[in-house]
Amino acid sequence: MLVLVVAVGGLLTTASALASPPAPAFPRPHIDLFEGLSTHNLSDAIPGVNLAMGPHSTGTAISFEGTDRKFLLPQSVFSKVVDLLSSSPEFTLTLSLQQREGNVGSIFSLSNGSNSYLELQSSGYKNEVRLHYTHGGRTFVESFQVHLADGVWHRLALWVSGAQVELLVDCKHHFKRVLHASPDRNFTNVSSQQSDSEFGDQLALWLGQRYVKHSLFMGILQDVRVVAGPHGYLSQCPKVDSVCPTCGQFQLLQATVEDLTARVNQLVQKLEATEARIRVVEECDCQKSCRVNGSVHSDGATWQRDCDLCSCVKGVVQCRPVQCPETKCKNPVIAPGDCCPSCLKQCYFKGVFYDHGEQVNNEKQCVECKCENGVLRCTRIDPRTMCPELQCPPEQQFSVPDKCCKYCPGTDYCAKGHVCHPNATCLNLQTEYSCQCNAGFHGNGRVCKDVDECREIGGRLGHYCGLNTICRNSQGSYKCECLPGYKRVDAFNCREHNECSSGDHKCHPHATCINTEGSYSCHCNPGYAGDGFVCHPVCNETCQNGGVCVAPNACSCRRGFTGPSCERDLDECALGIAQCHEAATCVNQPGWYYCTCKPGYRSASSSNGPVCIDEDECASEKATCHSTAKCMNTDGSYQCSCEGRGPECSLSCIFNGVEVADGGQVTSKCEKCKCEAGQIVCHRPKCDCFDPKVNHDCCPECDLATQCQHQELHNVYFRAGEQWLYKCQTCECLRGESGAQIDCWKMDCPPVQCEHPVVTSDDCCPRCEDDPCTLYEGNSSSPGQPCPYAGHYVVSGSEWRIAGDNCTSCRCKVPYCDRLVSNSAFCVHRMDGSAAVMATSALVLLISWTTASSSSSSSSAPSRPRPCHSSPQHRKHWLIRAVGDRRTRRRRHRRCRYRSVADKPQRQTLSRPPIFINNCTLLEGVKPSFQQTD
Repeated sequence: MLVLVVAVGGLLTTASALASPPAPAFPRPHIDLFEGLSTHNLSDAIPGVNLAMGPHSTGTAISFEGTDRKFLLPQSVFSKVVDLLSSSPEFTLTLSLQQREGNVGSIFSLSNGSNSYLELQSSGYKNEVRLHYTHGGRTFVESFQVHLADGVWHRLALWVSGAQVELLVDCKHHFKRVLHASPDRNFTNVSSQQSDSEFGDQLALWLGQRYVKHSLFMGILQDVRVVAGPHGYLSQCPKVDSVCPTCGQFQLLQATVEDLTARVNQLVQKLEATEARIRVVEECDCQKSCRVNGSVHSDGATWQRDCDLCSCVKGVVQCRPVQCPETKCKNPVIAPGDCCPSCLKQCYFKGVFYDHGEQVNNEKQCVECKCENGVLRCTRIDPRTMCPELQCPPEQQFSVPDKCCKYCPGTDYCAKGHVCHPNATCLNLQTEYSCQCNAGFHGNGRVCKDVDECREIGGRLGHYCGLNTICRNSQGSYKCECLPGYKRVDAFNCREHNECSSGDHKCHPHATCINTEGSYSCHCNPGYAGDGFVCHPVCNETCQNGGVCVAPNACSCRRGFTGPSCERDLDECALGIAQCHEAATCVNQPGWYYCTCKPGYRSASSSNGPVCIDEDECASEKATCHSTAKCMNTDGSYQCSCEGRGPECSLSCIFNGVEVADGGQVTSKCEKCKCEAGQIVCHRPKCDCFDPKVNHDCCPECDLATQCQHQELHNVYFRAGEQWLYKCQTCECLRGESGAQIDCWKMDCPPVQCEHPVVTSDDCCPRCEDDPCTLYEGNSSSPGQPCPYAGHYVVSGSEWRIAGDNCTSCRCKVPYCDRLVSNSAFCVHRMDGSAAVMATSALVLLISWTTASSSSSSSSAPSRPRPCHSSPQHRKHWLIRAVGDRRTRRRRHRRCRYRSVADKPQRQTLSRPPIFINNCTLLEGVKPSFQQTD
């Protein structure tokens, strides 16, 4: 849990309140951020930073002025602060300050460039104190309505204790909240990041600013300290009550219990695993020996059983066949009781050795000899009884020398049966058959083995693969395969293949293919980044507000934004594409707009839903008629009359309790009011930026010398009064005495109507998972419900044109209709980069410069749009554009919008908060209409 404590001393009633620094209630570790800072010639070292007089005579006080200062604390102080934040479960930032009126500046900031990780900021524009912090890579801002920028000395304390925030004013508790999440306190990894820029763009500690020319504090700071431990604000306000235990202490206790629980669970798991192993060991101690057929074999013993070799392995008998040695004789014999074949004795006859079972040529007719285990056994053959019966006539029979029996010509000995190998061919001879191994095999025909031709080149048993190939042996043959990057010429040769010219490559469409010997390489084209196989466009300036980089330095913008980097709001009110009730006024906001009832009207419920109806100023006592005159209500206004009232009746006006004569004027700084027959009529002077005498205080947008630079897009500038969105904050360029300054505050999010809203990493605002405003463009795959239009129902998914409007077509898509905008008739598109967007951007500037003072009442109201849906649920509200989504997809939230009834109005606020539903802004008083799409 985190606690933020900001002690703000308001207007001090006594001079002694800050006369001397209070002594700490008890000693505690702390870091004085000004301690060790060389104050000699401080203004020379850091322009705009000077020594000053503070409320305490003992502490160093520093004045911050100018816009070019760079007050970056030394690395030694930064390291101490980072170590304290990471090691202490809670800490407090205490200081005294005097801030210039209207100033917006950061007091303390741990930042990396324009990215703030832990920051305390005070806004004199919004009268807020803001805590910027990060959690899990996301940035959060917590705001407190406290006015510090009043030129008076205040005390400030920031206490971080878990996820709770507490604000003290003049050492008094004012706010106590629970943050979205506990702020990150370990910045070691962030601080280790290096960079080559002037200030490294690495995590650094700044005072009086966030970064160079960012959020500059104007005023004086004194006694800036970071205090470790709970209740650090007691060192500044020792008499303030404290609570025990603190959220940080509870969080530390909770973390300790969770750590102990995890350790105990680990020990239990290890103990259970150890017990299981012990049980196995105990069982093995009794079963290490093997018992086979009544015989016991010890662990590791081997024995032969029949033709198997067995062994005892930890009580388990494992057997495998006996491995027989290779025999080199032609007819090996397995002797009885043996498992392996062996060679018997050879016979020696007339200088030749014969293996056992081999026929011996004895050169004697009708005598067959055979070697049997070293003994030559011969048998005489009787041709009459021992020769086979021949099937041919006697005159065809023939004899062969050294053969006793006769033969018939053309006898198929192979067909009678042979013992040739499957990979051999049987050949018929004159008196017998012969076995010959096929090509690619070698052996005696009865046993044939594959020849590995790839082992040698050429010859009868070698291969003939040529260049750029590799030989792959196969059963009985081989194949010459091409090396990678080469293409086959014939069965034996390959040549280099140009994958780039042939298109046989996998380079990305936005990459260049470069052919190399046997391969190719891919390189992303200029403007793209990647490995060549996957390339994505690069935008030198980051696409803002959920925009997507779709081409080099080209962003596709979400709805409601325009500009090269989607950094500028598209003013729907000025462009006339907003749709409001004829009695309502369009109010533009960054990224969205809303409709509010005009003066003289109020919102009310009706059978057709909320509408803007006339407000009776006479009955509500808002009229300015003199008490002697008669007040008569009119539609949207009122009149003062003296008819029948006598000579005492007056048509003067009662304005802020003061009587103003009829025709008299009341002038403020930027507004002129005149009494016209009892009615005060006020208007702002026209802002003619071409008039050299224009009042820049009333027309800040005309002050071209006051411009604000975007936080990231250094080539983008905003005029005074312009607003934009940045990191889920609404930012505005302010015109001040010391020049332009930027103030950013948490953007307004519409409340959601579900119990469990979700916030993804791309969202700024929570939303309901079934929110219809999150649907994509295009036809839905589901059939949906019909839409009521022009007195009849239209099937869901249907599209049709509106007669007389070339820019508008309708699509039925429950729960409302889409308004589709085409390219014809100079229609407005919301995708940046098109000619239409560029033209509409120019139109926005033209309107803001030349027609800013146009009265909304003089604008002609368009015809009332037809409702998107007729159900009571959708008649009750106006569906306006959703806000707060940074998703990069083109369409995040849907919106029904309303045509403007006036030129761009001056910035104004709602007298009552708008109504919201389904994460889309809903206002009372106008029926929903059609959706504008691309």
